[in-house]
Amino acid sequence: MQINILILTLCLFFGLAMAEEVDMTKEINMAKDVSVDSLLKQADQVKSSDPEAFSLLLDSLEQQPINRQQALYLQYLQAYELTYQGNNAQSIEIFNEIISSQADEQLKFKANQTLINIYAISQNWSLGLSHLSKNFKLLESIKDPELIQNGLAIAAIFYNQIEQYELGLSYANKLKQAATSPRNSCLANGLVIEALLSLNQLDVESPSLETAINSCDDEVIMQSFIHSYIATKYLKDGQLDKVFEQLLPRLNVIENTHYPGLIVEVYATLSKAYQGQGQTSDALDYANKINKLANGLGNTQATVTAYEILYQDAQDRGDYRQALNYHIKYTQADRAYLDDIKTKHLAFQLAEHQTAEQQNRIALLDRQNNLLLTEQQLAKAEAENNRLFIILLCAVITLLVFWGYKSWTVQRSLKQLAEYDSLTQILNRGHFTQVTQSALNYCENTKTSLSYILFDLDYFKQINDQYGHAWGDWVLQQVAQVCQAHGRKNDLFARIGGEEFCIALPGSDINTAIRLAEACQKAMAQIKDSSKETDLVVTASFGITDTQLSGYKLEKLMHDADCAMYQSKHNGRNQISVFNPDKHATCSASGRLLTQ
Repeated sequence: MQINILILTLCLFFGLAMAEEVDMTKEINMAKDVSVDSLLKQADQVKSSDPEAFSLLLDSLEQQPINRQQALYLQYLQAYELTYQGNNAQSIEIFNEIISSQADEQLKFKANQTLINIYAISQNWSLGLSHLSKNFKLLESIKDPELIQNGLAIAAIFYNQIEQYELGLSYANKLKQAATSPRNSCLANGLVIEALLSLNQLDVESPSLETAINSCDDEVIMQSFIHSYIATKYLKDGQLDKVFEQLLPRLNVIENTHYPGLIVEVYATLSKAYQGQGQTSDALDYANKINKLANGLGNTQATVTAYEILYQDAQDRGDYRQALNYHIKYTQADRAYLDDIKTKHLAFQLAEHQTAEQQNRIALLDRQNNLLLTEQQLAKAEAENNRLFIILLCAVITLLVFWGYKSWTVQRSLKQLAEYDSLTQILNRGHFTQVTQSALNYCENTKTSLSYILFDLDYFKQINDQYGHAWGDWVLQQVAQVCQAHGRKNDLFARIGGEEFCIALPGSDINTAIRLAEACQKAMAQIKDSSKETDLVVTASFGITDTQLSGYKLEKLMHDADCAMYQSKHNGRNQISVFNPDKHATCSASGRLLTQ
């Protein structure tokens, strides 16, 4: 179970950053003797608790003469109001301007933290992780204990959201140790319990659970989430009676929160527990309640659970038409939920890769800087003793730099020759084989699909014979350009020999590959040379397969795609054929069809 993204909104985006509780009905002092700094601070305090008062304060501040730092603070508050109104595009631009400005570190930290919330709510995990990394750097210069706790809280919540629970647990424990307010203590306890549950480390008999619940006496939503976590643990352990003991006495309180993200999770737990006890009517009742509440919550495990229970009931009753309908909804919800999980994991892995790459660059720059510093110190010492030696040293350094530059350019040229086709500037066969094998290994480990397209230009020899090899080379270049323009950045496109090309599409199924092949087919048909008067249309025969049909062995993928491609040629060329294990069972080891 996860804390719904709206918890992130409630705990951080709408109020966790406040240093103290502000009375929502407090009269706003607009007197002229109130300083701009006081008005800014007052606006910051009421920005999430009293939007009307917040708006009035902003109007007043816009009429005041202010300095540069105060103007930046006002910009931050105005951007916050835009976010509250749903104008994220404009507010994101302003927050980024503040982060890049000469604003003080605390204001940059607040702006960056708000960006993390915006990206978390919109489920833009990659940008959220990028700004979370910035938050850690800014946190090093923050002295305000409340802001430090906010930084730890958002890290714990965000990592739990993307299912990196070990990191979430680490930051939740840091928040627990640093917490100076009941609200932060409650939040920390809830985050710790959520992470422990997801890591299968939650001990429901631990006395610390009762302490955690008591710490949230004034935070009903988080306290209810903790009860929900405990009930989920009982459900996993098969202790169904304790599930009911944990949730039913508090159900009215939970429902009165009017918090859909919490309520559907509780309903899902109760529905599974009732199903486990054979109380089908109650299980169905809660499943139907989930479906009524789930609209607008995105892809949740609760929705998957609801459709699974409804499907199983219809099947048990022999209502196969309704069972089929619920099964379709169940599989769609389950697939969408799993896709969201994959997206989170891929975003985290990409962020880790980028962080490692950045660290390597920094280390390289440090080594280069150390080398330059050493050379400068040596040059200064030698200059004092022997000017001639300095001249010689400078000459040697110049020679080394020149040699290094020449070596670098030669290595770059060799790398280009070794990895790319010199005519079309796409991958050659050798390098394509290496990177595709790596992609296959990754896809196999993460249980994602990879599709493979192989195509061969039709009657290419006739093009060379009729128009010359120069025009044939031009056609190959144009084919490479138009096909590459229709692919994704992470697709692997190569010329593997003569007029034969291939494309590997990591993370894509057979339907995506078919659409790309159709786009390439249409684009090739548009290739024209205005300098030549010819009716020749460039066409190709395509063969397609994917890992579901051919497995994760590159040789098998190439072989099966080759079989399908020659099926296209046999059918009259300018065709797209998908590998069929039954139809192409007689394909030879070389990839050519033996019988049709």
